[in-house]
Amino acid sequence: MSTLKRALAILDLFSLGTPVLSAEEIISRLSYSAPTGYRYIRDLTDLGYLLRVTGEGYKLGPRIIELDHLIIDGDPVLGVARPIMREVVDQVGGDVLLSVIHGLRILNIHHERGPDDLGIPHGRGRAHPLFRGATAKTIVAFLPRKDQRRLYEAHADEIRDLGLGATQAEFTGKLDQIRVQGFYLGVGEISPERAGIAVPVFQEDRRVFGALTVTFLAARLNTIAQDKTTALLQSAARRIESLALATRMKEQAPAP
Repeated sequence: MSTLKRALAILDLFSLGTPVLSAEEIISRLSYSAPTGYRYIRDLTDLGYLLRVTGEGYKLGPRIIELDHLIIDGDPVLGVARPIMREVVDQVGGDVLLSVIHGLRILNIHHERGPDDLGIPHGRGRAHPLFRGATAKTIVAFLPRKDQRRLYEAHADEIRDLGLGATQAEFTGKLDQIRVQGFYLGVGEISPERAGIAVPVFQEDRRVFGALTVTFLAARLNTIAQDKTTALLQSAARRIESLALATRMKEQAPAP
């Protein structure tokens, strides 16, 4: 592992359950030598990625907040997605989420709230379960086969326990069914009172970028027009893809 990766691994230790860690805890959890660990902590603090809390330890620093602000304002996908997602909320109700996969984690990057209080804990920046719910299953279904194999190898027991396949072949077979269908409807998979419909969002090279999901009360399942809602989501996803590509091309065009 490179020096940079070893230093940045410190940031991965922080979570809602452990928002503050002492230097000793950081060094112990990563099995670094004391001189190396203290050097990484000092460098990350100097750069603003960590903030020292007197008498407690360290927490994530203000530079991360600044970077998130730059992402929100500068990401062409988010820029075009927000008003489109709002349109879906206005037409369907429920909450609409835009989520991406990074490594072995699925993260929500934007959340448009609807009229009902759904109590969704997976707002912007929150990690999403990898194999439960419409969002996760849609994203994983459209990953390249090598990435699906990597996920299976890392989570074979969890996949089996969730009924997604006792073997890698069974797992990829279930994902292929979602892929052919083009969307996924999940009911009560994350919370018993909620349901969701998700469709993939692609990059310009047709690699999956993430998923666009509408989540609503499961009690509405018999009244919501599922086919119409799915078609609306698919149309919204294609608009996001098209407008994001146009924005990128405009930004990359040489100045006149």
